[in-house]
Amino acid sequence: MLEISAEALNVALANSAVLLAAIVQTSTGMGFAMIAAPLLAIISIEFVPGPMLVANLCLSTLMLREGRSDIVKSEVKVLLPAIVVGTVLAAALLSQVSADFFKLIFAVIILLAVAISLSIKTPELSLSTLSIGGMMAGLMGTTSGISGPPMAVLYQKEDIFKTRATLSLVFSFSYFASLIALAFADLFSMALAIKGFLMLPGLLIGFIVAKYVRAWLSQSLARVLMLSIASFSAFLLLYKTL
Repeated sequence: MLEISAEALNVALANSAVLLAAIVQTSTGMGFAMIAAPLLAIISIEFVPGPMLVANLCLSTLMLREGRSDIVKSEVKVLLPAIVVGTVLAAALLSQVSADFFKLIFAVIILLAVAISLSIKTPELSLSTLSIGGMMAGLMGTTSGISGPPMAVLYQKEDIFKTRATLSLVFSFSYFASLIALAFADLFSMALAIKGFLMLPGLLIGFIVAKYVRAWLSQSLARVLMLSIASFSAFLLLYKTL
């Protein structure tokens, strides 16, 4: 009887989580990390945040190629510097915490992300709201791999094509900056990068499947799915940690 190693099983489960997350992200422009991060953390905490950021960076790059003409450059120019500030603050924080405490922080940040995403008030896009949102995205993205909720609040009523294109560029920059910050904090290595690349099969399948299901996967349905999975997984991670 063929035996499957624990590591191989973890990789297979991680690909399944990434596949589902990629379908939602490619269809709506956001949601990958909210679905993938808590599921990956339950499978193995080693998959987050670095390896997941590698996978998400690849997905955002693929999406960016599809909608470059819909990018709003004026908003990007405000978001990117703010993301850098949040990323640096997050790297300084992570370098001071233990592995067990990180799991606790991670679960709390997921629940915070859910709470932010449930915000019913959509602020107008302005210099101040974009700056705050970008800084929060950098902070949350580096500590947990989840940079989407602040952007979801800002862009939840914006045009879907603009949202997919603009956030693909913003997220690509955010993920790359987070990986650099994690490397400087000795929290990201080549071994972890390889773990990220091992999830690419699931990611690519999800990216392809999304092109066929995006017609019926509405933003409201994707939002319910995203928040339900994130909340359940976060509470399960808290239970396992405590």
